[in-house]
Amino acid sequence: MNTTYKKIAYLLLIGLLVACDKNDAEKVHVSVHADKTQVEVGDPVTFTISHNALAVAIFTGDEGHDYRSSATYILAGKTEEELQENIYRPFDPDVIPYDVDFADTQAGSATIAGGLADVVNAGEGYTLMNMEAEIVQDASIGQNVLKVVSTNPDWWYQALRFNTHTKLATDKTLTLRMRFEKDYLEEIYSGEPQPDLSTFPVVIRLAGIGAGETEVTFSDETVWDIYWHPELEYTDYTVDLARIIEAWEVGTGKTMNILSYIQILFTSTGSVGYVGDYFVESVTYGAIDYTPFDTGVALAVSDNTGIITYEYTYHTPGTYEVVVLGTNTGFKSYSGGNYKDDRGDNITAGEYDYNTQYSTVEIVVR
Repeated sequence: MNTTYKKIAYLLLIGLLVACDKNDAEKVHVSVHADKTQVEVGDPVTFTISHNALAVAIFTGDEGHDYRSSATYILAGKTEEELQENIYRPFDPDVIPYDVDFADTQAGSATIAGGLADVVNAGEGYTLMNMEAEIVQDASIGQNVLKVVSTNPDWWYQALRFNTHTKLATDKTLTLRMRFEKDYLEEIYSGEPQPDLSTFPVVIRLAGIGAGETEVTFSDETVWDIYWHPELEYTDYTVDLARIIEAWEVGTGKTMNILSYIQILFTSTGSVGYVGDYFVESVTYGAIDYTPFDTGVALAVSDNTGIITYEYTYHTPGTYEVVVLGTNTGFKSYSGGNYKDDRGDNITAGEYDYNTQYSTVEIVVR
C-alpha cells in the first residue's frame, strides 16, 4: 500500500513539473487601492498596489496618461500586417484639414463646397460669386474649377476667402493649385506688358479666435514679401502661414487658437500687376495632427514584498480612471542551435509568453 502511494505521489510530481513549463509566464495577480478617491486639486493621492508581477506600470488617467490612449491599449491584438497597413496613432479631433476641390461644385453654383470658399469684396465682405467669379469647366483638365475675372489689382478689394475653421496645428501649409490666363504682368491702366517685372505681390490676411475667446478677430497685420509668377499651366502655389499667424498675434495681442479664415489679395507693384482671369483647381491647408501615445509610469519592483506605493497629485478637476498593469513573462521559447546566428535581427515578442492583468480605481478631483 505504501509503495502504491509513493508511485501516485511520484506521478503527481512529474505532472506538476510538466505543467509548470519554465517557458510559461506565471499568472499575474494585481490590485490597486487609493487612500482617497475624492480629492481637491493639489492634494496628493497614495496608491497601494498588491502584485506578484515582474513589471508594474500605472496610468493615472489625466492628460497624457490615459490608458485607453496608450500604445499598450490601442495596438493590443493587432497583427503585423495591420500595423503596416493602417495608422493607429491618436490625433487631435479639433484639427480639421482643409481640402476643397472645386471639381465637386456644380457649374454656376453661388455657394462653393458648402460655404468653405468664396470670392468676396475685401472691404465689405459680400460675395462676388456669379458677378466677378464663377464655377466653370476648364477644358484643359476636364473638370470644374473656380474662375475669377481679375479686376484692377490696385483697388485692393477682390479677395479669395477660405473658411478653414480649424484649431491651429503643427502643419500650417496652404497650397493653391491654380493657373493664370496670361504669364506676364502689365501696366494696369494702359494694358502695356511689363517684361521687367515677372512677379506680383500676394497679400494674405487672417481671421482667428484667440485662446480662451469665442469671437473671430480679423487683422490687417501680415508679411509683405510673398510674390508669385503667373503660370499658364496648373501649378501648386504654397505658403507656410506660420509667419502670418505670428503677425496676426502681434497685431491683435492674442494667441491664435482657431484659424477661422484665410483671405488673399493679388496686388500690384506701383501700377504694375496681373490683370486677367485666373483659375483655381483646389485649395488645401494643414493636415491631420497626430499626437503621441499616452504613457504610464513604470514602477520599480525592488523587493519580494509584493507591495508598491505610489503618490500622485492631480492639477486639473475631473474624473480619472487609474489603471495599473502587472506583467509576467516566461523564458525565451527557442530550440534551435546558435540563437544569434539563426535569429539575427528578426527577434519577435512571440518568442516569449506574456501574462498581463490590470486593476482600476476611479479618482474624482474637484
